[in-house]
Amino acid sequence: MEHQKAQTLHGNKVPSLSGPLPDLIAPDLTCYLSEVLMSTDRSLIWSRTTDYFRRCGFGDILYGYSPDSHGANLGSTEDCIVLSTLGPEIVTELANEGYFLESTTFHYALKTPGIAPFSMTCEECGFDADWRPSAAAADFFRRHGMLTGCSIGFPPERTRGRAVMTLLAPPDMSQACIDSVIKTRHNEILSVAAVAHRLLSSLPNPASGRTLTRRQREVLEWVAEGKTLADIALIMDIKVATVEKHLRLAREMLGVETTAHALIKAAFLNQVFVVGDIPREISPARST
Repeated sequence: MEHQKAQTLHGNKVPSLSGPLPDLIAPDLTCYLSEVLMSTDRSLIWSRTTDYFRRCGFGDILYGYSPDSHGANLGSTEDCIVLSTLGPEIVTELANEGYFLESTTFHYALKTPGIAPFSMTCEECGFDADWRPSAAAADFFRRHGMLTGCSIGFPPERTRGRAVMTLLAPPDMSQACIDSVIKTRHNEILSVAAVAHRLLSSLPNPASGRTLTRRQREVLEWVAEGKTLADIALIMDIKVATVEKHLRLAREMLGVETTAHALIKAAFLNQVFVVGDIPREISPARST
């Protein structure tokens, strides 16, 4: 799990408004795109994306992607990518207690591409009109300023894999003000979110507990090329028993029973045929 300290616009405080839109320095979409589209650095892409949305008037940003999710099944939490400008303790509580599942716009965005402002009614999100979150979830959302903002859903690229991005308002900014920002910059917000999602979801996840070693990846890649164990041993100049060991360890790391399943899962997690080494998880110290 990665976290980034909130960048600020004026001193150490994001403008808090309940009426007019904040007077912000307009972000440059062309500069943003030229930088992130030419990068394979997850931290840089995330940093530029959060900075862009803050310049649009938003506060904290939260992004979650589960590569193995399908239908109502959100997949294994071990494989999820979660990026946030919120503190790690807040994100941990949100995930562990399942409070995100009590957000109507989260469920709407999970199934529907586009922007879902928090002003949407329960019925518009597919819930009963009298539906309410639990008292614990409502208190969590209130304590951490998650009552105003929007959720963004993305069109699925395949039968598995779902993502949602949430843009939260700065403190004391009303939902009406956020709705005005969305109306004014709808296509821009949607485009930046979609580009960020496509880039972030295509990179290996260093926070996953299932990171393969270079040798394990290499052996799986040769399997994908149709090579036998004997072929791989000859190509890599190692013993067949060593090839078998790398495959066994790869299966154990990925939590699967067969080599075929290991190859498919490694592909889902963007861990085969990648350039360079996959970075290991860095401690969640928040950086500027």
